[in-house]
Formats: sequence, C-alpha cells, structure tokens
Amino acid sequence: MLTNDQKQRYSRQIISPSIGEQGQEKLSKVRVLQIGAGGLGSPFSLYLVASGIKELTIIDNDTISLSNLQRQILYNEKQIDKDKVFMAKETLSKLNSEVEINVYKDYVDDKTIRKYVDGHDYIVDCSDNLATKFLVNRTAIEYNMKCVISGIKDFYGQIMTIIPRKTACYECVFNEPEKFTSKEGPLPVIGVTPGILGTLEALEVIKTTLGLPNLENKLLMVNLLNLSFNSIDLVKNERCVCSVSH
Repeated sequence: MLTNDQKQRYSRQIISPSIGEQGQEKLSKVRVLQIGAGGLGSPFSLYLVASGIKELTIIDNDTISLSNLQRQILYNEKQIDKDKVFMAKETLSKLNSEVEINVYKDYVDDKTIRKYVDGHDYIVDCSDNLATKFLVNRTAIEYNMKCVISGIKDFYGQIMTIIPRKTACYECVFNEPEKFTSKEGPLPVIGVTPGILGTLEALEVIKTTLGLPNLENKLLMVNLLNLSFNSIDLVKNERCVCSVSH
C-alpha cells in the first residue's frame, strides 16, 4: 500500500491510466543495479530515483573531472576530483530520501560484478566501453536479471532491453571481439546524447516493470542530427550464449 506522502509525491504518475496506484506499487518494489555513473548513468539514476523505485545500487570507479561536467549532470564544479559514486548518492538521496541508494567504488570485471547481483531485478549498463556492455549482458543471462544496455557516440545512440531466456540479447546482435583493444581515445559526444539515451534507459525499466510496450527484441537506433528514431526487430539467435547456456 502507498502512504499518503507517496500518493502525493507520485500523483502525476498515478493518474496515468497506464500506471495507477497498482503500477506505482510495482515500481516501489523494484531493485536496480546500475553499472557506471557518468553520462548515461546521470539521467538514468535521476529519473529512476524520482520515479519511486525501492533500491538503486551504483558501481563506478571514477572520480569527477572538469571534462565530465559537459554531460554528467549529477555533478558540479565543487565536486571535481571527488568520487562519483559518493557524490551521486548525496544528490540522489536529496532528490528522494525514500529510495535506498547503495554505492560502491569498484572496478567492474568478471569477478567483482558477482558481488553485487544478488537481490536485484535489473542490471543496467551505463558504461562507456564495449567490454563492460558484453559483461553486463552475460551477467544478466547467468543470473536471470532483466537488462537494459545502451551505447552512445557523438549525436548517435542505441538501446535495447533484454529478458533472459525470452528475448534476443546483446550478443545476438553484436559479435564480441576476441580481444578488446587497450585504452582508446575519448569518443566525441554532445552532452544531450547520453542525456536522452540514459533517460530512455530509465523509461525502459519503468515500462518493463509495468508490463507496457518496451524494447524487447528490438534495437532502437537514435540519430539526433536528423531526429530520427528507428526500431529494428531482432530475432533470438539459438546458437548464442543466451540460448546455449540454459
């Protein structure tokens, strides 16, 4: 049951015919694991926490730099050189004190990610590199967690939602390189691009929770130069890791 304060806070969502009090109660039970607290992670966490989920766990190993502020809207100039996750928690807790915010300064790899998956309904990729996106995909499949993955570059982005054992996964669409190249140069990006794609990631978690139309078996390609949004239908690859593992 929603409290009177919750009914007031989320009143504009509750009056939506697609949500209602029942939908808001569903959102209030959702636990999300967020990988990355940068350009995608900033709008994702802000809108998800504002929507009234139960718990958000954020993992990131980086500190805030001046060049982050053009797109990473969780942070400000006074926080430069501080750890992103702790500054994120400070901001998000002030936005919605009812949501449990857990943060860990940690580098995500095959071993460390396993420490954080238990108890979460979703794992969401907000990282800036391919290796982590494939890792998030494999983790979602192994632990049967719903998953959203997005990528951005310049004025372009893509996003998909994965339901293990049911839908196509990231590897059904993209071939994982045998080797990931060592540190590449920074990608060009206009700050609005991760703003829009990160917001869409939050939307996917909300809609998937509510059973509304989402990006299952679809890859949404976003071109912000000509403002085109193209949805590509995906087919689950029966030889992919998401099929042969189970």
